Amino acid sequence: MKRRLLLTIALSGLSLKGFNQSNGTCEQYYYVGKNTPSYWVPTLSYCTPGNWYIEARGNYEAINSGSLYFGKTFKKEALMSYSVTPMAGLVIGKFNGGSVGANITLDYKKLSFSSQSQYTFSIENQAGNFTYSWSDLTYQLKVWVAAGVSLQQTGGLLEKGILVRYIYKNFSIPLYVFNPATSARHFVLGLDIEWGN
Repeated sequence: MKRRLLLTIALSGLSLKGFNQSNGTCEQYYYVGKNTPSYWVPTLSYCTPGNWYIEARGNYEAINSGSLYFGKTFKKEALMSYSVTPMAGLVIGKFNGGSVGANITLDYKKLSFSSQSQYTFSIENQAGNFTYSWSDLTYQLKVWVAAGVSLQQTGGLLEKGILVRYIYKNFSIPLYVFNPATSARHFVLGLDIEWGN
């Protein structure tokens, strides 16, 4: 009986030590700039113990639009840890369509890299289709602060930025300045909360 139970667990792809905990994030970003409208971008994500992933966004693909994504996370904890989440979703509101993309993170000692890339298409106007990516590279200066550089790309438009992130337990407050030396300078202020493992 014991042998049969162990065989069943092995065939299921489970191990006695392999159960993951669920985890999630709640992020709230505020965009403000001299030549751009100010708006909020809330994001809520959840990853199940089986690494199935769901993410809801507001005003992300377009203002007055919401999106819902589903995907699967593949990750490894090591000297260089990584997480890759391919996903697909729907966008509704002022913009109506679909989107495919991936969230990627890499961590090595005090260095962290994260990237969110996607291709979003409109079901109403093909000219509204676009590619988008947001990538950050940060260095952990202290337990409570990290700083680095950021890059946003929408189609052919490239925006370079700098960032500083204040950290307290499961909370962090990132502040971005994009195009800091130009008249197109704008700011993004966030409040992020993480829970789980």
